[in-house]
Amino acid sequence: MAENDALEIAHMMMRRHGLQARAVAFERTQEMRLAGDVAGLDRWQQVLSAIADRRHAAPARPSADAA
Repeated sequence: MAENDALEIAHMMMRRHGLQARAVAFERTQEMRLAGDVAGLDRWQQVLSAIADRRHAAPARPSADAA
């Protein structure tokens, strides 16, 4: 899977699932592992990593108290 594909899927997952995106992607990795789907496992691990990277890179939102 191309890195851009993983980033795009990560972005879509975060929009759709919000804070649960990482948990949903982790569930998919487990499903692929149990199914013995090595390519699928690799794909979802890349997505999981991209979600984690995007979360760490996201700027902090200003709090309501900052005004």
